Amino acid sequence: MAFLFTKLPGYTSRGKAAPGLERKLLRWIPYIFLTIVFLCVAPSVMVRHMEWQGSDLAIEAFIGRVDMMAAGVFFTLFNVVAMVTIGCVLIMLMKGPGYVADGYKLIDSDSPEKLCDKPWIGDRE
Repeated sequence: MAFLFTKLPGYTSRGKAAPGLERKLLRWIPYIFLTIVFLCVAPSVMVRHMEWQGSDLAIEAFIGRVDMMAAGVFFTLFNVVAMVTIGCVLIMLMKGPGYVADGYKLIDSDSPEKLCDKPWIGDRE
């Protein structure tokens, strides 16, 4: 199983790319998520604690609309944060060491030559 994770020849651990913006963003992701949760829950809580005048049906309809808007904003921002997180993780993986993908020798790897004497279909005259 060790042959699957063979590093590319000539790779040194000092050759890794320096951490960049992706590390800073990954450190901030939990705080960003908590801020999104707070900002999306706050309108629903505030609407429920305010004094309203009017019919109960109209008040409940308004509270329901505020809840639906807050849920829509939450899911939209959550998806944005999830995509940014996935992108940061992919960039971190790409900056890591390079591994050998296909460690087997090809027949014509050193000198490309024809494997058979038959002409290829595209070689017709």
